Amino acid sequence: MNKPYSFSVPYDVAEKLTPKERFVYYELCRLAATEPTKDTTFGVTLEPGSLITSHYRLSKILDYAYSQTAIIIEHLAYKDLVEITPIAQGGFQSYYLIRVKNMDQGTKVRPEDRLFPF
Repeated sequence: MNKPYSFSVPYDVAEKLTPKERFVYYELCRLAATEPTKDTTFGVTLEPGSLITSHYRLSKILDYAYSQTAIIIEHLAYKDLVEITPIAQGGFQSYYLIRVKNMDQGTKVRPEDRLFPF
């Protein structure tokens, strides 16, 4: 399944992040649902801009150490860029729902409106 990577992050959000925080934030935006979706594993409806993951799963995707991933996610939550909700299900205690804030999914930019039309 091809997933459209059509999202934008306001510059005033991105400029305040460290390079590692910016990378993780962009990756969370990329991985987030683009439309309302029912997660079959957890039985949770994902709103646009949200995803279910764990520190371990995310660290594998990002190729970061587990502890570094956990710290960066905490920083993004502290900066109010993501909202984290634990998944309270039997075998999935380490999984959580992340809702990414301050991103605009689905923004289409017409070629004539681009700053650099190439």
